[in-house]
Amino acid sequence: MISVREALDLVLRDLTQVGAEQVALTQAAGRVLAETVEAARDVPPFRNSAMDGYAVRAADVTAASAATPATLKIVEIIPAGSQPRQAVTCGTAAKIMTGSLMPQGADAVVRVEDTAESDGSVRILSGVAAGTNVRHPGEDVRAGETVLTAGRLLRPADIGLLASVGRSVVGVRRRPQVAILATGDELVELGQPLQPGQIVNSNAYTLAAAVQEAGAAPRVLGIVRDTEDATRAAFREACTCDMVLSTGGVSMGTFDLVRQTLADLGVQERFWKVAQKPGKPLTFGMREQTPIFGLPGNPVSALVCFYLYALPALRTMLGLEHLYLPSVRATVVDDLRTAAGLTEFVRCTLEADDSGYRARPTGSQSSGVLRSLSLGQGLIIAPPEVSTIERGTTVRVIRLAEEWAAAPPV
Repeated sequence: MISVREALDLVLRDLTQVGAEQVALTQAAGRVLAETVEAARDVPPFRNSAMDGYAVRAADVTAASAATPATLKIVEIIPAGSQPRQAVTCGTAAKIMTGSLMPQGADAVVRVEDTAESDGSVRILSGVAAGTNVRHPGEDVRAGETVLTAGRLLRPADIGLLASVGRSVVGVRRRPQVAILATGDELVELGQPLQPGQIVNSNAYTLAAAVQEAGAAPRVLGIVRDTEDATRAAFREACTCDMVLSTGGVSMGTFDLVRQTLADLGVQERFWKVAQKPGKPLTFGMREQTPIFGLPGNPVSALVCFYLYALPALRTMLGLEHLYLPSVRATVVDDLRTAAGLTEFVRCTLEADDSGYRARPTGSQSSGVLRSLSLGQGLIIAPPEVSTIERGTTVRVIRLAEEWAAAPPV
């Protein structure tokens, strides 16, 4: 068996990025940018007001105060989106709205809260310096400036930035298509009655959700029966996708047909069996540029292996720089018995306090108990050289979920 790190290095060694496609900006959130974007124009494109108020010459109001206000004649009102008609000259002001084009002659804006208007004039109750409340061309972005680089996962602010520089269409990485198939005569589809010895094909739903969360497109191919012909036909179809995830059939039983089938289809096996728990019978290989994961059939093993190996592989194929789930240091609150000689990933909850995180196992660590993974927020990494982690020990924990806060931050 090889170590977890050795297996991960083999998975990531020769992966290639998926191609790019053009999408409407309204469809680009959450996608990975495939191009470097330069601004075609200044943002903002013109000098404008940052406040509702009055455009003035700062020299006219520098000494203004509530006790000694400066009184100015209002020469016009400038709504947002309109063109000023009058210049501001000595002793005058223009009433202006946020975002409106600054009139000639004005070099500052007094906010409306610091004024009092009556009979066509405005009294300025607080002085301002030149440039106050004025936005200048290119203050946000200058024409020709690089605003976003390839490999960025586009967030809402990025979408707004792209819109501000005039991009209605943007190049993003194509979502990798991931084939998902489950092997085993014991499996039945969701909604079908269970006969003795049968179980629901829950792995397909688990992995499809994980693939979607990773930014890829799942293609669920259904249940593969335990025959050579069915297994070969299913994997031949699956290999037309960008990645293949299968579950079951990778151990040493009579009906474990996956490894031999993959070899017959020209898959170059990189490894079989990893010194870890859960997920030891994992196999991985490449068929030309297509990575193929033969995941264990137990539901926890399949999902943990996805997080450890398939997820960083997908993020590599998408061109992302940060490949891995985050990890934190935490204090174990209960004694843990772990598998000596294997890197064990222990499902746990994470609680934060002033001293840091506390990790508590979620119950049974059986690879068939998916609920203990559903209840958890992390995986304690138990190194292979220990068999017991004592309470109070500091460990590394892979975070599986970001928790929402019950209280507001401010």
